[in-house]
Amino acid sequence: MTEVVVGVAGTLSSERAVHWAGEQAAARGAELVLVHAVGRPRAGYGEVWEEAVRAGVREMLEREAERVCAAVPDLKARTEIDLETPARSLTERSAGAALVVVGTRRLGPTQRVFSGSLAYQVVAGAQCPVAVVPPLTRPAADRVVVGTDGSAESAAAVRAAAVEAARTGGVLDVVHAWQEASVLWAVRVPPDLGSATHAHARAVLEAASAGLEEEHPGLEVRRRLVETDPAGALLAAADSARLLVVGSRGLHGVSRMLLGSTSHAVVLHSPCPVLVERG
Repeated sequence: MTEVVVGVAGTLSSERAVHWAGEQAAARGAELVLVHAVGRPRAGYGEVWEEAVRAGVREMLEREAERVCAAVPDLKARTEIDLETPARSLTERSAGAALVVVGTRRLGPTQRVFSGSLAYQVVAGAQCPVAVVPPLTRPAADRVVVGTDGSAESAAAVRAAAVEAARTGGVLDVVHAWQEASVLWAVRVPPDLGSATHAHARAVLEAASAGLEEEHPGLEVRRRLVETDPAGALLAAADSARLLVVGSRGLHGVSRMLLGSTSHAVVLHSPCPVLVERG
């Protein structure tokens, strides 16, 4: 049976992530695995520490499992305690999971400068799609937003977003952001450069969203061509959305840690849950 893995911390943001993960697991016919990673104890405190921590953690996990199973019909769930760090636990489990879900909290300006948050580490290191669920701030419309840039990674994101929107009968917003290419002042700029760039952007958007209505009958697809930076366009479109989907390169090792500025920005700042789909 496929698994949806969710990190559990016993906080309000974690509770929302658990509920969101439970809905995803039920929709996919998957088992929900609630994981709390406690890390390894200091030398000499192993037995006492493990007994005390496991008792409290087990109670917290069972409480969270009961809550989500009561809220999501026909959900199958189990709980697990891990002695690894949270980031390592979730990234390792991503190798056999269909989806990993992690909650996050609002970051201050200083904290946003650094990418060491749990959510960012899991997104960067996971081998499967990862959903980052922020605290609930406002009622969400049944609308899924996806960004495309014409790459294979964004094509995978568009497909995943279409499935999510069609599952609930929602609207799919396909967004492509474009900007005129910068040129040196000494170079003569062709008079039709702007219109040519716009036409190319339009072609990218049309190609990325072609055939979605045929693949998902009844799905309403809205195509948005926006002249701005990609991260800004997606964050603006995600306001009041149910889900934002972005693509990320399926690399390995150190290269996998470089998500790119767009994915980095939306993971840290999105007003709604973000699904990072692997290419």
